[in-house]
Amino acid sequence: MACCRNCFCCQCCCREGETRTPEELAVLGEIQDEEDEILPRKDYESLDYDRCINEPYVEVLEGMDNKKSSKYEVVRWMMVFVIGVTVGLVGLFVDFFVHLFTRIKFSVVGSSIEKCTDKGCLSLSLLELLSFNVIFVFIASLLVLIEPVAAGSGIPEIKSYLNGIKIPGIVRLRTFLCKAAGVLFSVSGGLFVGKEGPMIHSGAIVGAGLPQFQSISFKRIKFDFPYFRSDRDKRDFVSAGAAAGVAAAFGAPIGGTLFSLEEGSSFWNQALTWKVVGHRLVFGQRIHSSLRCVY
Repeated sequence: MACCRNCFCCQCCCREGETRTPEELAVLGEIQDEEDEILPRKDYESLDYDRCINEPYVEVLEGMDNKKSSKYEVVRWMMVFVIGVTVGLVGLFVDFFVHLFTRIKFSVVGSSIEKCTDKGCLSLSLLELLSFNVIFVFIASLLVLIEPVAAGSGIPEIKSYLNGIKIPGIVRLRTFLCKAAGVLFSVSGGLFVGKEGPMIHSGAIVGAGLPQFQSISFKRIKFDFPYFRSDRDKRDFVSAGAAAGVAAAFGAPIGGTLFSLEEGSSFWNQALTWKVVGHRLVFGQRIHSSLRCVY
């Protein structure tokens, strides 16, 4: 490891000219210039997943009757249901347009190959195929420039969120739109990518946004919905959305639940298990079956 040359040990043992790397200085907080900072530490926050146990909270719980608690639980079941259906529709949207754009691309190139076989202009057909792929990949690249957080699969970021690290913009609506459209054009452009990771990220964004009934992108639209405002509740819905993303991508509702339980979350609400499994079995499989009927 590089040295700082400030302590007595470093002055004695380190070679001349050896300094700390920018990454080490960023971790130690020794960077003075903001331009040299590797990580925007001010934007990264920790999420509070601990249960709030204090006297006012206990008084609120004791003041809730069975009717209020039952209503709260019914609303939670409804939110998990809406998240599952929405993520399934997102998967249907992505599959439909991927097949549509791919069909258009190969129909145009195929007809060009048939015409150019006798004329000896197969290079023109290859150029048409290349043009389609370049256009699709260029559109996907522009979406990443609009929202850099949408780059990649999104699985590491969602794992970080479920383990208590709040990454800026990771569950925003703009990230969701860029993610869904980006994977659509990337797959249509022939890149070696799939929809599995982006569907997990998209499902997590749906799980984080729908129960809140508000969005930073639409600040003027506000609903009086007093439920699920804590980080703990939001975490549960993000876990459900990630599970729905796996179920929509692979058609595996139980596998989606196990992925969110084993791979994604370090904090898991046991009551969430049956909600996620039940809705994925009933509605996830139905949406996946509708995909087979369409194609």
